[in-house]
Amino acid sequence: MPSQLRCKDLQSGDIMVKVNDGSLVARLITAGQTLFKEKNPDITHAGVMFDSNFIVEAQGSGIMANDLRVGNAAYNYYVYRCTNTNMAQGAGTCAKMMFDIHALNGNLKYGLLGAIKSILGSRGTPLTPDAMDKLLSRILEGKGKSFFCSQFAVYVYQFVAEQLAIPAKDVFAVNDAKVPTSQLPELLMSKPALFNEIGWVLANER
Repeated sequence: MPSQLRCKDLQSGDIMVKVNDGSLVARLITAGQTLFKEKNPDITHAGVMFDSNFIVEAQGSGIMANDLRVGNAAYNYYVYRCTNTNMAQGAGTCAKMMFDIHALNGNLKYGLLGAIKSILGSRGTPLTPDAMDKLLSRILEGKGKSFFCSQFAVYVYQFVAEQLAIPAKDVFAVNDAKVPTSQLPELLMSKPALFNEIGWVLANER
């Protein structure tokens, strides 16, 4: 059963889904998602844990790593865990790699326009393995790429799945750029054999 968690309970690869924190940006996201009649309009952000304390997330300045106990201490999260240990570990490592690349090159920006556009249209299909490899090559070469938060979480898991010879569509059968944050919990819970909601982390209780 889901329960209250603290940092010691978290693991690499856990997907953290953040609840509206009352900030201006969060209120605007909730308002937009409400306008488009999304099921979970108060879900405004997401990220992937690198270890039990640090979350890697796409936000205003790009792909960042933040300590849940410090800068992100005042936020509430729902926590989803991948049941495939190798995939979860790979996702945490991949997320950290993307942060390291951005820290070095500053080329992985936050995709505000992409986040807005994700609410519109169908969910599409995942990138092909070849397209994923080419994208990673471009990123490693220092070329620019923008991500919004839920897109980043979906992309990381799809990419790692393909490296494990698991089709991306078997993890998330959608295009990473077409997953608004409000739809991420529903998407995760549609794969009960692969993702479980294990609990929640409350503000200032780490």
